Amino acid sequence: MALRSFVCRKSLASSSGFKLHFRGLQTFSLPDLPYDYGALEPAISGEIMQLHHQKHHQTYVTNYNKAVEQLHHAMEKGDSSAVVKLQSAIKFNGGGHVNHSIFWKNLSPVSERGGESPHGNLGWAIDEHFGSLDALIQKMSAEGAALQGSGWVWFGLDKESKKLVVETTANQDPLVTKGPLVPLLGIDVWEHAYYLQYKNARPDYLKNIWTVMNWKYAGEVYDKENS
Repeated sequence: MALRSFVCRKSLASSSGFKLHFRGLQTFSLPDLPYDYGALEPAISGEIMQLHHQKHHQTYVTNYNKAVEQLHHAMEKGDSSAVVKLQSAIKFNGGGHVNHSIFWKNLSPVSERGGESPHGNLGWAIDEHFGSLDALIQKMSAEGAALQGSGWVWFGLDKESKKLVVETTANQDPLVTKGPLVPLLGIDVWEHAYYLQYKNARPDYLKNIWTVMNWKYAGEVYDKENS
């Protein structure tokens, strides 16, 4: 993900004795997609992809950077109440940027091996942990369909146990909020990811997205984490 350094070397102190050493704060910029907006059709329409990337993802980036700037000013003034208040905006919008940056990489046009089954180490690990790729897909699709409200369904690697896991997160919480987990694949089940095309049929979206899933990327992340 694209980052620009935004460094503040001040410490925040308040009458309550709260102190925060604040270094290396970073702001985000919207990453380019590695394919055209219409490249994932018919699974995901070009209209959805363009709105999702240019409008929704951009909004998370804009609001995160705004919150970071406000945090910087609050720290300069020693306003600990404002610092605490801004944490939710930073988590939500920062999480939205992190999650979507992964999501775009998780997808690939059919012409570029999108939907092709995983091979090598990841393929073997999926068979070991879930019995088969179809069983994993069914589990993720079922949990994504059952997720109430907005959120994400994830396929990840537990860095400590080295086990593969399926998890869901609410809103824009990243997978790391569930523990020492590395995201291999994430599926956005917010309505903005599918509603224009699938209306309220989230299960249909979850069925078709597998035809453009980038298992090659997931395998590369898996191998890196196990090296």
